[in-house]
Amino acid sequence: MRTTPTYVVLNGGSGSNHDYLLLPSCRISGIECPFITTASAPNYWLEAWNNAQPGQPGHVVYPHIGLGVNSADPTIRMQDQLHIHLAGIHSGIQTQLNNHDSAISNDPTRWRNQIVPVWGLTSTGLPAPRSYRVLHVANLNGNLFRLLLDSVVRPTGTTMAAQMLAVTPRLTGSGGFYVLNSEPGLPVPAGQPGGTGTVDFLLAYG
Repeated sequence: MRTTPTYVVLNGGSGSNHDYLLLPSCRISGIECPFITTASAPNYWLEAWNNAQPGQPGHVVYPHIGLGVNSADPTIRMQDQLHIHLAGIHSGIQTQLNNHDSAISNDPTRWRNQIVPVWGLTSTGLPAPRSYRVLHVANLNGNLFRLLLDSVVRPTGTTMAAQMLAVTPRLTGSGGFYVLNSEPGLPVPAGQPGGTGTVDFLLAYG
């Protein structure tokens, strides 16, 4: 697919034209690895987004793109090597995010408290409501792993290993991207569904 000094892009394994992976070329276990939050780390999210565009090796042929990284939970993550999924995002999810848009800020200090329910899907197409912390970002030029560490993980006393992280375009307002984060123990408002450590309820692979 594509090999560079800092990452490789591979087929995701489903055989579809909207299932690819970006893997660092160095040994990085996953979202819990301290290296990915440092200034020395490549911007893997921006590279994933660029590779998912038309004409690129990981071109995601789907109405809208979703990028995602799972938590370190061994029941969720099958490989101990960081990989960003380049995939479609299930139909209707961005509409739901647009409906919550007025309650979602671009202020990282508010990210940990911006918890919204999103009705995603299981692999069999059944509804899978989960809650996610959601943030607006104008672009993917910053280190999203570091942003998660500083804005959510440290202030809430949780761990990076418990976190999932996903990105999808923002189709309203001034554009940019939605960044979604969740974890199994996410403290949700009364009546909202719980959190999750997997991106699979958001992303369409096959």
